Amino acid sequence: MISLGVVCLFQTSQAQIQQGSFGYYNDALRYSQLQNPGTARFSALAGSGSVLGGDISSAIYNPAGLGVYNRSQFVFTPGFSSLQTEGNSFGTANKDEATKLSIANLGVVINFNKGDLIPGSFRGGSLAITYNRINDFNRNVLSSGYNGSNSIIDNMLQQADGLFPEELSGIAQTGYDHYLINPDPNDETLYHSPVLGFPTQTETIRTKGYTDQVNIAYGANFDDKIYFGAGMGITTSSYTNSRIYTESFNNEPLSSFTIDERLELNGTGVNFNIGAIVRPLDVLRVGLSYTSPTYYSFNEEGDNIYNSEWNNYDVSNFRDDMGNRLILEDTVLGSLQTATDIFVSSFNLKTPAKLNAGLAFFFNKNGFITADIEHLNYANANVSSSDFFTGSDNTTIENIYNSATNIKLGGEYRYEMFRLRAGYAHYGDPYKSNFDGVDLDRSRKMISGGVGINLGKYFFDLAIVNTKFDQSFRSYRMAVLEDSPLTVIKHNMTNAKLTFGLNF
Repeated sequence: MISLGVVCLFQTSQAQIQQGSFGYYNDALRYSQLQNPGTARFSALAGSGSVLGGDISSAIYNPAGLGVYNRSQFVFTPGFSSLQTEGNSFGTANKDEATKLSIANLGVVINFNKGDLIPGSFRGGSLAITYNRINDFNRNVLSSGYNGSNSIIDNMLQQADGLFPEELSGIAQTGYDHYLINPDPNDETLYHSPVLGFPTQTETIRTKGYTDQVNIAYGANFDDKIYFGAGMGITTSSYTNSRIYTESFNNEPLSSFTIDERLELNGTGVNFNIGAIVRPLDVLRVGLSYTSPTYYSFNEEGDNIYNSEWNNYDVSNFRDDMGNRLILEDTVLGSLQTATDIFVSSFNLKTPAKLNAGLAFFFNKNGFITADIEHLNYANANVSSSDFFTGSDNTTIENIYNSATNIKLGGEYRYEMFRLRAGYAHYGDPYKSNFDGVDLDRSRKMISGGVGINLGKYFFDLAIVNTKFDQSFRSYRMAVLEDSPLTVIKHNMTNAKLTFGLNF
């Protein structure tokens, strides 16, 4: 586990990353950000419209919207996603792509409204059972370039400095086992490497997985003016990460050194949401909703495999400036491989709570415009476990993450049975401004559009959503942050959804 924490996916190199962190701060962000779940109608509005009601997506956004229903409904939404990535490092851009088909949304709403002749302020309500894919982790990232400043071997030397061989751990231990770093025979706390040149560094990152959520929610109607709702969400998640990091050398005793990392996570979680919508005028709706933290329980498994390919290097040739041998044993190095034990552990994760406010203006039956503002504090995420110490990761969460405000705008134009929709959303940067030692805006920008046909009993909606955002990571940590290899990843994600609906 320690070795995975030293060189792990998106491990950054700065004082903000608390020493002893295993990388669970990455999980905290991964499961706190959602990818515009719901029907094609809501997606075409860029996730706005929490106060509209009458859409099965209300179960996950604002359950009070279920009270607006006046009939029962069944909805099915298949989806397609394509994520293009561009990894930029050492002035070189490398592109890759990942695509996937999935069921984006599925559910049923059962309406229990009272008849018009039945007296009383309470006009009934609706119960919804829905399924939504709230996250898709499919991604391929390629980063490659020539590093003329340092190598991961320099990182090993820095970590080993001042320690005896029996005190080494993590990536420094690996370097020692592979003869990449070697103690001085006269001072075993001082290390040397026979590899003096600079490498071409290549990283290939493949992630797969999802987070699905089943919601059970109910919305009540009072005088067709005030709506209240509450619900519970049950999540299931699967995540697999494969990272291969390679350094290749020319005209050196070492041909290449490779790290092959594997990590698998599986977990379940639960959250709750409540909401209210008020219609003070026929043309205006305002609302407020709260979604509790999601309380996850994860099981994980992973390991590392290390390979070094030497050019039949005779270690007797490794000598200091005085001609003294630095490796006293007699051996010729070829292919070497070591591996960590497979580690299995469990941990709990609490994501931040979310507060959302929304409003919508209606233009008679010609359409509407709507807006939502959502606030959450990513620094409130928390990791706990009985298998390992989580304090360092929680300190890192507080150090690097920030509160963020998400703004979503959308509109719909209606002409007879046809619907035309558009939306825009800006998801605030979850990182503090000085994160990673690079001036990078990590906010997400979403542009959406869609069309729909309402035939009364049946309806069909299509949405296309484009999302762009940037991320960065450093492959390993050097004592000086700026010396650590930096990769900036540009993401361009396109999602398509097609919703089939039946009113009954």
